Amino acid sequence: MLQKLSFIAVLAAVINKIETNTGLKCYDAVPANEEMPYYHAEMMGTIPEKSKTMQKDRYQVIIHVHAEGGGSVKVFEAIQKLEEALTEDIVLPDDYEVTLQVPTGVSQILDEADGTKHAVIGYDFVVFSGYKMKI
Repeated sequence: MLQKLSFIAVLAAVINKIETNTGLKCYDAVPANEEMPYYHAEMMGTIPEKSKTMQKDRYQVIIHVHAEGGGSVKVFEAIQKLEEALTEDIVLPDDYEVTLQVPTGVSQILDEADGTKHAVIGYDFVVFSGYKMKI
């Protein structure tokens, strides 16, 4: 059985898939004065998935979408790009495999004090690490 995959590898795979498929930057830590639109991905946690035969873990990721204000069109476009980008499975190292990649939905769209828009979208990634064995 393989050991549990580090959340760092999952977050890196998410960031890579977003940047590759949207053409926009995605950060785990946003630099000051970054040009919009961009994405900010953060790991919320991991939960073991119940299975009698397989070792699986659910990685919960929150993706922040930052876009210019003056209406909702730009933030909606960035959300749509993100959703389309993550219709492809993320690519994980070694023998780890994504068995489920599902959006949990847009939880908020905020109007920031500086006039920009900020959307918060959740994603769950269930990762298969190996089969359970009796010894």
